[in-house]
Amino acid sequence: MIDAGELLRFVAASGVIALVLYGFAALSRRHVGAGRFPRRDRLIEVIETLPLPHASSLHVVRLGDAYVAVGRTAGAISLLTTVPTDAVERHRTSKQSP
Repeated sequence: MIDAGELLRFVAASGVIALVLYGFAALSRRHVGAGRFPRRDRLIEVIETLPLPHASSLHVVRLGDAYVAVGRTAGAISLLTTVPTDAVERHRTSKQSP
């Protein structure tokens, strides 16, 4: 039989573990997702993502030196258009300045 002290320790430990996992998830979204630690050695980089209804989304992706808009649905990924490099660079620098 579990006594009250063991149950309290179990609940407290579970809470601490949940908080640590939540903190890691929040840091991951905040830093890696925001591009603060960009991987310069990659050929492909997701610049921005816009979630859309019905499990679909719109992505601006850098492929080498080109930028493209890509649509994703539950069943397919489609190239929509190319995006002018100067427009993406202007947007990225405006996001970085205060």
